[in-house]
Amino acid sequence: RDLTVMEMLDVLHTNNFHHIELSLGQSLSPDHKDIKVGPEMAPTDLETINAMLKDVHLDIVSYGVAEFGRSEADARKVFEFAKGLKVKNIVGTPSVDSLEMLDKLATEYQINVAILNQPGLPPYADGNALLQAIQERSTHIGVCADIAEWRRTGQDPVDCVRKLKGRIFEVYLKDSGGQPEAAAVSDVLKELAQQRFKGAFCVQTAPGRGPELIKNLAGVVNAFSDIVTKLAAAAQ
Repeated sequence: RDLTVMEMLDVLHTNNFHHIELSLGQSLSPDHKDIKVGPEMAPTDLETINAMLKDVHLDIVSYGVAEFGRSEADARKVFEFAKGLKVKNIVGTPSVDSLEMLDKLATEYQINVAILNQPGLPPYADGNALLQAIQERSTHIGVCADIAEWRRTGQDPVDCVRKLKGRIFEVYLKDSGGQPEAAAVSDVLKELAQQRFKGAFCVQTAPGRGPELIKNLAGVVNAFSDIVTKLAAAAQ
C-alpha cells in the first residue's frame, strides 16, 4: 500500500507475479496520487488500470477491504467497481443484517463476498459464529481466512478451516517466517489440500520501498514456497 497501483504492478510484474489483491484507497499513479482506488473512480481511471494489467499480464483476483455502505445502492456501486476490474472476490466485513442483500447482489454479479475474520468485529472473529452467519447463504458468500488472527485470538486455525470447508475463498498469510507461524500455515495447508481448495493465497509483507520492499516480499513468498514444497514432497 506504500506504492501507487502503477508502481505496485511494475514491481510484481518484474518479479513474475500474475495475480493480485487491490487495496481500497491506494493511489493510482505517481502523477495521479489524488485518484484513489475505490467505487467512486471514474470509468476512464478503471480503463487505465485495466490497460496496465493487460500490459504486465496481471489480473485482480480480489479487492478489499471493501466498505459496502448502508444501502443496496451503495453496495451495488462496489459490485459495479469489482465487475469493471473482473474481480472474483470482494473482501470485507459487512454487517450480519446486510448479508441477505449482499447475497442477492453476489449472485446477480457472480462475484463472491469473502468475509474477513477481523478482530473487534463480532461475530466474524470467532470461527463458529462466522460459520453460523454464512451457512444459510448461497455459495457466493464465504470467508477470507486470516490464519494469524485465528491464532492470535486463541483459536485453532485448522479447526476453523475444517468447520468452514467449502466456504473459504481465499487465505491471508501475514508472516510464515517464524517457527510457530510456519507450523500453523503448514497444518492449514494440509487441511486445505485435503479439501481440494482452489482459492487464492494472499501474502502480506512489511512496509518498505525499493530494495527493502522487494526483500520483505521475497522473504514472505519464499517462506510460503518452502512450506508448499515440503508438503508436496511429503505427499508423493
